[in-house]
Amino acid sequence: MAAVALSALEHMTPHDLVTYSRCPHEMELHRARQASARTGSDIAPKTPPGTSPERHSPLFSPPMHGVQVFEGRIDFGPLDRLIYLDRGETGIPVLFSPEQTTLDSRLGDSNGTIVDEELGFAGRPDLVVRRVDGDLVPVEYKATHLFHDVHGFHGRTFDTIQAIAECRLVHAATGHRPSHGVVLYGDSAGDGRREGWVEVAYGESEEHWLRAALTQIRTDRVRAPVPAERNCAGCEPNKEGRCHYAATHYDPSLRAATGV
Repeated sequence: MAAVALSALEHMTPHDLVTYSRCPHEMELHRARQASARTGSDIAPKTPPGTSPERHSPLFSPPMHGVQVFEGRIDFGPLDRLIYLDRGETGIPVLFSPEQTTLDSRLGDSNGTIVDEELGFAGRPDLVVRRVDGDLVPVEYKATHLFHDVHGFHGRTFDTIQAIAECRLVHAATGHRPSHGVVLYGDSAGDGRREGWVEVAYGESEEHWLRAALTQIRTDRVRAPVPAERNCAGCEPNKEGRCHYAATHYDPSLRAATGV
C-alpha cells in the first residue's frame, strides 16, 4: 500500500492520542487553541454545538499484554548511550554523563521533533536510549510517583498509549523497531522513595493498534465530550473556562498529580 502524503492527513501527536483516550472534546479544545495561536485567527473546535456527552471515550484500548511494572531506580548501565534528548523539556533527570551521550541526527528536526511522514504523526520523547544490545528505547519522564494500584490517574492505558506512540516515532525515524518503550516515574515530591518505571512492549500488534487509533480519531467528526470528575478535575480547557460540559471544577492538585 502506498504511503499517504503527510499533507493529506490531519497532523497528530502522542499528546492527542492520550487526551482523546480520556475525552475527545478536550483534545479538540487543545487543538483549536493551538490552531488559533498558529494562524492568528479564532479557530472553533470541530465538536458541533449541543453535542450530547458520552459516558466513555470511543477509543478502543491498546494491547496490554506486554506491560511490565518495576519499582526502584531504572537499570541503565555504563555501556548504554543517550542518543536523543528533548532540550525543550525542563526537569528531566540527568541519567547519562557527557561521555555516555552520542546524539543521533536521525532523531528530530532542527527543533527536536521526530516526524513520521507515513502516519502524519510527530512528537518528542523525553529521551531515547541505545542499550548495550543495540535496542533503542524511548523514555517518557514523569515527576510523580509510581502508584501501587493501577497508577491512579495515569492508569496502565495511559502508559501504554504514550509508550507505543513514541516507539513508533523512533521506528519511523531510524528503521529500527524498539522492543519496548519506558515511562519513568521520578517521585520528585517524595524524594524518590517511590520511583519506578513501566515497560510497554512494542511489536506488530501495538503498531496495528496505533494505525487504527489514528484512523479512528481522524474520522471522528464529533469528538464528543466525556464529562466525569476524573477527566474534568485536571482538564486545562476546563481551568480556562473553555469547556461547557465540565462535570466538576478544575482542581490544580489533581492536574499536578497526573504529570501529563
